Amino acid sequence: MPEIEQDSLATMRESGLKRFGNDSVTERELSVTEISRTIFKHKLLILLTALTVFGIITLRTLTMTPVYESAVRLQVDPSRSSSLGLDEMISQKLGGSDDINSVLQTEVKVIQSDTVAMRVIDSLELAKRPAFAGKYAASAKLTNPSAMPPADRQRLVSAFKQSLSVRVLPNTQIVEVLFRCTDPKLATDVANAVVEKYMQHTLQTRYEGTVQVSNWLSKQMDDLQTRATQSQQRLSEFQMKNNMIGADENDNITVDRLKLLNQQLTEAEADRIVKEARHRLAATRNPELLGTVDPNLQTLRTQEADLKAQLAQVSAKYGNGYPKLRELQTQLSKLNAAIADEVANVGRRMETEYQSAAKTEAALRNQFNKQKEEAFKLNEHAVQYLVLKHDVENSRDLYDTLQLKLKMAGVTAGLSSGYISIIDRAEIPATPVEPRIKRNLALGLFGGVIAGLLLAFGVEALDDTLSNSEELETCLALPVLCTIPTHQQQPPATSNSREAPKAVPLAPILLGSPRSQAAEAFRGLRTSLLLSSPDHEPKIITVVSSVPAEGKTTVSVNLASAFAQRGESVLLIDADLRRSTTHTHFGLPYSRYGTSTVLTRGMDERAIVTPLKSLPSLKLMPAGPHPPNPAELLGSKRMIELLESLSGEYERIIIDTPPVLSVADSLALSNIADAVVLVVRSRIARKRAVLRVRNLLRRSNANLVGIVFNGVDMLLEQYYYAKGSYYGKSMGNYYLSEDE
Repeated sequence: MPEIEQDSLATMRESGLKRFGNDSVTERELSVTEISRTIFKHKLLILLTALTVFGIITLRTLTMTPVYESAVRLQVDPSRSSSLGLDEMISQKLGGSDDINSVLQTEVKVIQSDTVAMRVIDSLELAKRPAFAGKYAASAKLTNPSAMPPADRQRLVSAFKQSLSVRVLPNTQIVEVLFRCTDPKLATDVANAVVEKYMQHTLQTRYEGTVQVSNWLSKQMDDLQTRATQSQQRLSEFQMKNNMIGADENDNITVDRLKLLNQQLTEAEADRIVKEARHRLAATRNPELLGTVDPNLQTLRTQEADLKAQLAQVSAKYGNGYPKLRELQTQLSKLNAAIADEVANVGRRMETEYQSAAKTEAALRNQFNKQKEEAFKLNEHAVQYLVLKHDVENSRDLYDTLQLKLKMAGVTAGLSSGYISIIDRAEIPATPVEPRIKRNLALGLFGGVIAGLLLAFGVEALDDTLSNSEELETCLALPVLCTIPTHQQQPPATSNSREAPKAVPLAPILLGSPRSQAAEAFRGLRTSLLLSSPDHEPKIITVVSSVPAEGKTTVSVNLASAFAQRGESVLLIDADLRRSTTHTHFGLPYSRYGTSTVLTRGMDERAIVTPLKSLPSLKLMPAGPHPPNPAELLGSKRMIELLESLSGEYERIIIDTPPVLSVADSLALSNIADAVVLVVRSRIARKRAVLRVRNLLRRSNANLVGIVFNGVDMLLEQYYYAKGSYYGKSMGNYYLSEDE
């Protein structure tokens, strides 16, 4: 037994480290774990839902009438269309588009039009065909659909359009026409008839349009001819009146002379500007500047520079009294006079040249202005001439073009639908397209599984009961002291297998099935309570629950038995003074002595019994008769004095109390006990209920040490933690008896 307790302690410490010391790992595995647990928990519901949906789809698929589909493929190439060459003009006037996709979609809508549908229904007499009209075929008395009542005609057209589908193959000019029907021959005939009536409708429509254009052009030809003649006559009269010769309005003497004068004026203006600049330069009287434009002056300036150089050299070498010096000074004076005369001559010459150039420019500008006025007058007549000339040319070109198109109209009218060609005609299909058995069955199975999963998660979302210890600890923020699996005790076997088993009392699990998982769980609970307060082991332990039927009394009986097996003197007090059941677990009859009599009359030796001979250290105090005021008795000073006196006689006292939410009796005992254990039954206890109990106990200053999770499906619990590994497969075998 000590070894088992040590193993339980190690397990609790390991689980505590995983749960509270490494929250990040728990959170990472929580979503996948919860999903797998939910699937495992509701596997039967998922299976039934999947089978139901699969069965419905299978039945529907097998009972469906086969539907056949026939297809015709067309090529629509608008570039081969002929409309008298007026496509571009009409497109510009009407805002049309050359987008091939819009053209193909337009043709698709034409194929799906009511006109084509009515022509096909009329030609094939579909109103009389049961495969198409169904139950209405027998009542159809008119062979002409157009003469039918509007409601019947609309019903036929709607049925036709539902069976007809037209689509453009991606990135091509191919249009596919498909028709579905229960009769494969009729499906083929209708598909071919649709294309035939569509082409006839297109041919007729375009031919009628071409004829209308031709008739309109014929009427316009006379007006165009008269207009062209009148325009030519007005142009000739204008030329004669304004003396314009030739076909070019710019080819005349006035314009040529204006161009020549403009050129001469430009040259004269440039010459005047140059000579004016030289005249201004001469006005400065600066020989140095004038030397750049007059060669003679430049020569004199050079000689002057040489004399000055010689004069400076002689003066420096021989002094001012040297005869050669005076001679050089005389030559320099004469040279300066010559330079001054030359500067004056250059100024007079440049002034004369400037005045002459200015007069020439003025004369040319005067002639240019006069000629320009004459050219302006000529331009006024040229504008009118151009208008008349363009009118003549446009009338003549339009007349010639329309005359050519009119001659081509008779040929192109019959070829106006040549842009449509049939690639593949419809053939009788060999196999139906509906129902697709394999696809429907696969979708039925897949849909059934999805529906089952959705239903399972929906049920799980609506279910607020607690089903695993991890969820319980998260909800209450309290440790789970032990997890007690569901357990059914089997009666002992008789010597003669033919004899019916006799009724036996519901003995503690620790005695009836000592090697079971439930028995080991109660031993673990005992260990957990002893370790809950290492410095001060709890002596008075109160067992509570939120609602009835959570196994509170079973836990109390087996916990007392577990402490008794440890060799301790244990007293089990039945404090449920309203609906006591503790004595039934030991097979004892109803007793007139017990807790209620002790609290009212005092201690009586008949109030404490030994329920099991195999555990003489275990004593039981039954509830006794039902008092009228159980809450007052349990919360009285007598109860406190009774527990104090009994604490000296017994090493451990276990108190079985009524449900907390049903009555207030348990709260009176909770703050007296050294430890309070809350029993929560799996898949019965609700979150709000256990949260309410926890809060009530805390407000009562009760020492709530933990939770006992009772009635747990260990297969689900083991799957939740071990995910079906070694523990899920072999843990049950660990608790088999030695004989097995």
